[in-house]
Amino acid sequence: MKFDDILKDVGEFGKYQKVVYFLLCLPSFATGLFMMHLVFVMETPNYRCKIADYPDDTFGVKDPGHQRLVEMTIPRDSMGDYEKCSFYSYQTNRTILMFNSSDLQENFTIGVNATLQKCSEWVYEKSVFKETYTSKHNLVCDDAILVSHSRMIFYLGVLVGDIVFGWSSDRVGRKITVCVGLLLLIVAAFAVSWAPEIISFTILEFIIGGTNHGSFLCTNVLGQELVGPSKRKYTGTIQHMFFSIGLVYQTIVYYFSRDWQISCIVLAASCVIFIPYWWLIPESPRWLISQGRNEEANAILQKMAKVNGTKISPDVVANLTIKKEKTGSFKDLLKSKTMCLRAVILCFNWMAVCLMYYGVTFNAGNIGDFYLNFFLMGIVEFPGILSTILLIDRIGRKKMHLMCMMLGGIACLCTIFTVTFARETLRPLTIALAVIGKMASSAAFVCVYIFTVELFPTVIRNVALGGGSCFARIGSMIAPYFVMLGMSIGGAIGEALPLVIFGATSVIAGLIVKKTMVVERNGVDETQKNLVGDTIDNDEL
Repeated sequence: MKFDDILKDVGEFGKYQKVVYFLLCLPSFATGLFMMHLVFVMETPNYRCKIADYPDDTFGVKDPGHQRLVEMTIPRDSMGDYEKCSFYSYQTNRTILMFNSSDLQENFTIGVNATLQKCSEWVYEKSVFKETYTSKHNLVCDDAILVSHSRMIFYLGVLVGDIVFGWSSDRVGRKITVCVGLLLLIVAAFAVSWAPEIISFTILEFIIGGTNHGSFLCTNVLGQELVGPSKRKYTGTIQHMFFSIGLVYQTIVYYFSRDWQISCIVLAASCVIFIPYWWLIPESPRWLISQGRNEEANAILQKMAKVNGTKISPDVVANLTIKKEKTGSFKDLLKSKTMCLRAVILCFNWMAVCLMYYGVTFNAGNIGDFYLNFFLMGIVEFPGILSTILLIDRIGRKKMHLMCMMLGGIACLCTIFTVTFARETLRPLTIALAVIGKMASSAAFVCVYIFTVELFPTVIRNVALGGGSCFARIGSMIAPYFVMLGMSIGGAIGEALPLVIFGATSVIAGLIVKKTMVVERNGVDETQKNLVGDTIDNDEL
């Protein structure tokens, strides 16, 4: 008897699994809260230099006199917008005199007899955000790059967390890894709300990234190991939907608070429900058996059967046949030229999907209403994921993935036309194209995961998935820099450039897949056996 046979006897998805599975879905919801929260927390509102001679200067114009003083003091760039990092400095008290004297106003030439100096203080537009971490700590102009660095380090934390938590869950168990990770997440999420400067803030964000996504991966594995084989396809996808719910919830929180600190506290408080998880979720019976802890595994299986209303042998684990699994390594992945090429192409696709997914979302505030765009990009994940569930078995993994990559890529590439030729008039179409890119990348995420799992033999499957996940993090780490590049360029070109980069990368990745991946007919991979035979022994495939 195999372990999956035991799950069929106790009930593949009975009452016990449904309750535990729901609890395991909630960390996926928390992952949605934090994986994108730096888009809000570190958003840079519109700003300009603060006028030193004007008390209580604000970004919004208070009166005609204030408007005249802004015009005198703040130079304009080539696009006609106010410079953000420099101002005209006149002789002592000259500015106030010019402000109060209509005669001088009439004869005054902006910038004459003045020196251009860098700002040390700024004022920010507050209609979208009352305050962000960026505006509170003035991470603008020369320090603007720190915003991208912090975002990059957050996703570096995700990468490190995936590695550490994956190792820990195999060594010390799924349950303890999840519970420790969630506890650290709660502590770091509260602490970051009072981070006094950028270094401590970034360190805490690194911890949040690692514990948040690392716990998500462990709960995903635990959830898969508790349900029967016929239900795993659906349960894995549903957990990703809870991630999307977290994105939508996060947008609502930020919309109503408009304040980074209040929002961070609310999101952290939403995770307090994980504190009693040590007493609510079980360890994986499959993992316990692999560690020789059969009595503990049997106790969990007996409880599972009792709650599900089924009966199993009092010592069901004793009848379990455990097949010793072979282990693979990256060396096995590189034995065959064909296998190596496939690994490289899939890793590039992981990176391209993640670049599109996070990049389009980071760029949401640059193409229109910040909150509406982000909300839409959270909502469209549901049809993206559902379409994959409905179509991937009908049209095949390769065609589905190729369609998603090409659809999202072409949609983002088309924004160069809507932005260049009718920027404001066609803005709704630009937003629609970006939203299509996000929806397609959400679907592609599911496709590339299934593609990777099914393309490689069991003994190196985790190695392939780990490699793909690492390259995915590279995509999320570099995405903020492309968004910043667009913001620094400004204008129509700056608005379209990030989306064009994301779209082009997606199209290239899709075209490469078309040339290199296997052909599926009648749902059967016709070349996989030959491919695997050229690399390693594949008795378990």
